[in-house]
Amino acid sequence: MPKPADNHMLTRREAVEIAHVSLNALDKAIEQNIVTVHRRRDRSWLCSDDVGVVALLQKTALPLPITVKRKIRRWVRETQPYRAEHGTELHISDALVVRWSPEISETVNAAESYARLRNQWIEINPEIKGGEPVIRGTRIGVRGIAQRMDEGDTIEILTEDYPHVPAEAFQTAYTYGKAHPRRGRPTRPWRDADEAVGRRGSLPVTG
Repeated sequence: MPKPADNHMLTRREAVEIAHVSLNALDKAIEQNIVTVHRRRDRSWLCSDDVGVVALLQKTALPLPITVKRKIRRWVRETQPYRAEHGTELHISDALVVRWSPEISETVNAAESYARLRNQWIEINPEIKGGEPVIRGTRIGVRGIAQRMDEGDTIEILTEDYPHVPAEAFQTAYTYGKAHPRRGRPTRPWRDADEAVGRRGSLPVTG
């Protein structure tokens, strides 16, 4: 089987943000070999279609046997129902049918789109803000963007503040910031205030 393209791979925390499932549910699927973990650059990665599998299993709201979950995973891998123009079904038995919905296709598409845009817009450079993730070509911290949006700012407001930055960059920054919170550092209010971009246009932009 060929290796998945890097622009279709997500970390575990990115996957749960996109699929809106719990990290425990995802880790359980990994332990049960329902989804496949790929080890690259000392990190664990998931394919975008596995994100759809986890979202689909959550939608079933049933305690399915592991053998059935693996059958669903094989069905998704072999038929790629998220590429179909119409909904497809997997008949588990006469009494149980799993239906792939447009909503799950949207989840897979969102995972693929995010992975591609993450590689395009998120930059980590030790020479920029000490290696904090920023929107590429700027000094706008992605965690500050996530904080602003959590506090009520919309993408429309952000694009008014930074008209040279496309909306897709802010949405990508939000997901990345939520999936990659700062860890292991003491609270520094002056840095947090800077990254939160509390005042419109307060962060300089390079380029």
